[in-house]
Amino acid sequence: MTVISLLINDSAYEDHVDKLIRFGGRPAAPSGILEWPTCASCQGNMQFLGQLPAGAQDGAEPLLLLFMCQNDPGSCNEWDADGGGNVVIAVDRESLGLIDPPNDGETLRPVCYGASIVNVESENYYDAQQVWVGSTGESARQILGHIDGQPDWLQGEEVPSCDQCGEPMSFVAQLEEGPDCKTAMNFGGGCAYVYRCRYDRRQAKMLWQC
Repeated sequence: MTVISLLINDSAYEDHVDKLIRFGGRPAAPSGILEWPTCASCQGNMQFLGQLPAGAQDGAEPLLLLFMCQNDPGSCNEWDADGGGNVVIAVDRESLGLIDPPNDGETLRPVCYGASIVNVESENYYDAQQVWVGSTGESARQILGHIDGQPDWLQGEEVPSCDQCGEPMSFVAQLEEGPDCKTAMNFGGGCAYVYRCRYDRRQAKMLWQC
């Protein structure tokens, strides 16, 4: 048995800079730091998916901002950690403010929700899902993923390597598409995996499998 740190939907959350783990809304970053990312394939502005800390919740780790192109879904290698259709941007947690998006492109999701962390003792992530659903009676869609620990791959293992040092990256989080199928993040019906470099925490990547 191990402890699985589940991310549980907090639908009452509003777009606010103080909530570090959240999905939708506007990204949080220090003023003047964030240059809105564009897609390597279509050159359009990417969509902000959400954000979460790169590690410990004590402020020592940067905040990871997750972006993915949604201007022409399925055409820009959005699933590939190195395809240029998604990007993870690490920013300091000090002096955060909400950043307004550019006017062009699919830049913001139509919903905003937070996540609380619930620790469940289980063999793996998917067993932990069943334990939580069984103990709460809630829908499994309220589980937004998990942080730390180990990923549960839908396909074969696909750990990305750091562009700077070339070493395999460390696991940060596995993310579900979201609590509502109509407004969910587009991972092809699967899960996204967020990684960062163990030596330079500002180097981070995302991929997804379905």
